[in-house]
Amino acid sequence: MSDSGNIKTVALIDPLWAGHHPVYFGQFASSFLRAGARVIGLAPSPEAAKEEITASIGGVPNWEKRLTLAKLPTGGRSWFNGRFEGDPFHTYQRWHLAGNALRKAEAESGWTTDLVYFPYIDSYIRFLPFSAVPDITIGRPWSGLYLRNHHHRSTNEASSNPLRMLAKGDALIRNSLCQEVGVLDERFIAGMQDYLGKPIVHYPDITRTQLPPEQPALTKSILQKAAGRKLIGLIGLETRKGTVNMLRVAIKAHELRRPWYFAFAGTFDRNAYSRRDLALITDVIGKIAAAELDNIHFDPQAERIPTEADFNSLFSSFDVAWAAFEGFQGSSGTLSKAAAFRIPCVATAGECIGHRLENFRTGLTIPEGSTEKAFAAIEHLLAGTNWNNDPLNPDFESFNKAHSIERFDQIIRDLLAKY
Repeated sequence: MSDSGNIKTVALIDPLWAGHHPVYFGQFASSFLRAGARVIGLAPSPEAAKEEITASIGGVPNWEKRLTLAKLPTGGRSWFNGRFEGDPFHTYQRWHLAGNALRKAEAESGWTTDLVYFPYIDSYIRFLPFSAVPDITIGRPWSGLYLRNHHHRSTNEASSNPLRMLAKGDALIRNSLCQEVGVLDERFIAGMQDYLGKPIVHYPDITRTQLPPEQPALTKSILQKAAGRKLIGLIGLETRKGTVNMLRVAIKAHELRRPWYFAFAGTFDRNAYSRRDLALITDVIGKIAAAELDNIHFDPQAERIPTEADFNSLFSSFDVAWAAFEGFQGSSGTLSKAAAFRIPCVATAGECIGHRLENFRTGLTIPEGSTEKAFAAIEHLLAGTNWNNDPLNPDFESFNKAHSIERFDQIIRDLLAKY
């Protein structure tokens, strides 16, 4: 128990600071602070972490007095595939670095940690099936959010492929200091509970909806170029997001003179694309520059959109949001943000995104990578109809309730009450 009466102390630890990690860190820290806890935040960029928390905390008085932040080394990338998870040495190293950073932060703050929470637990379990590691390195009760849990899609997975399950490192979750684990993808909870012997909690995929006081230059520029045409948008140009297929749809729309405009926003890493896909992208960029394509925004030199409010400004201007991801199994904040702004999505059928979108009718699903179906889906969504030409009737309200900050905060309060 903490050394100050009923005030709980949570150590929030994430060794990554890219993609969704800063936002998730800010959301979890803010929720723990709203629940009355003190937070020791350990992250690669404490200054940026403070900004994320400030943006999501809401009207909580004097929360800064219950927060201390310190730098956490990231550790090395995997031997096997260059990712941040995937070999036993670096996974153990992350536990070791976290333990050292936690003890130092406790000594400097004078706080004793009641609970360690990992917003991305995957980096701490892969290829490390030794349940004693948390005892050796942190020696504190711990929990976390498990994102890549899709090997649990079959209850027979453990018996049919025990080596794969061993490599995933799930056995580490059986550690006695871990009481429960959270997931965003709700489809495999029963199988996980059976295999791990721990409660598995479904977390909402929450999103922030704050808008900036003034429309940012990027939003103004894209809307000006759209010139009243319907706007189909994607923010974040990773290959898994189906960027190339959306480009093909945009080219088709130009050929057929549809009054649509396609926004491809965010940073572009040409090294992530195959030679064939890069040739298409390069051709499109050249035609945009030569004014041969006037229905596409694609800036290969664009920097990361600086704030969540700026992101929301652009996203909220979309008439259709693109979520037709490829080779992607998990939950996506794109659906949550689209529902919050009442924007229909075109998404890939199957997996978590397709399952969730079809359940709430907040868009239409297509076979993965299908340009023809994506084009047709956009036509239907702009007309407000489903595949049968009936009204789409999206249930944005139920989606927003299922993935609300209120539900998220209640889960955090319930978790704290156990320690």
